[in-house]
Amino acid sequence: MISVQSWGIAGSVVDHGRAGLAWLGQSRGGAVDAVSLSLANRLVGNPESSTSIETSGGLALSFGQPTMIAIAGAAADVSVSDGPAVGWGSPVVLPAGARLRVVRLTDGARLYIAVRGGVVRAADELIVGPDPATPAAVQSAPRAALSAQLRVWPGPRLDWFVATAWHALLAATFEVNSTSRVGVRLGGTPLLRQHDRQLPSEGLVEGAIQVPPDGRPIIMLADHPTTGGYPVIAVIDPVDLHHAAQAAAGTTLRFIPVR
Repeated sequence: MISVQSWGIAGSVVDHGRAGLAWLGQSRGGAVDAVSLSLANRLVGNPESSTSIETSGGLALSFGQPTMIAIAGAAADVSVSDGPAVGWGSPVVLPAGARLRVVRLTDGARLYIAVRGGVVRAADELIVGPDPATPAAVQSAPRAALSAQLRVWPGPRLDWFVATAWHALLAATFEVNSTSRVGVRLGGTPLLRQHDRQLPSEGLVEGAIQVPPDGRPIIMLADHPTTGGYPVIAVIDPVDLHHAAQAAAGTTLRFIPVR
């Protein structure tokens, strides 16, 4: 059993979500950064989509039994009392009575803690699942640098923008104003639309870059609405989605065309 003293910022239990249900009005959900979730689970020997913990800082846990964990995703200040230090990308067994706290994130927007066997949330406690009987990693995983350049495909509504908007999107530098499970709001040079009228709602995909009337783009993430009325100028290549998911407020981003 793991006791949750504090869920902190956006703390939750997540898996890979449920893809393919947009026609029923349900977005994928699950881990915003599915790549990091998969890595954390592989490190402790779990199947990649096992339920794990997602946090943006402030999470505090107390362990009632010896438990193997691994951290992936954002870099963070992590403190442990009554147990060994926990580093990024390395499975560690914490003894009964150990307490772990994610103080703050230092690079990235979301951190993932995988528990060997997975976890099930029960109020403010996490029940650890059965041991998967598969080997855990014996070496640390290196942490790849986050990319500030995201590859994009042209969106379905380029005709709703002035002729220079696509080139402006690729030439400009944007700053992340805020990030949530729904999407990333960007600030910077507005992308100009040639139509002021409202677009009838149409389907959205994860990674779509919508442009509201103020011209400042919004990147859709795991909990995005399945339909929307803002025109989509571009869609981020799925390979780069985890970089968008880890873009913290204040991060600068650029878009480059898929080649």
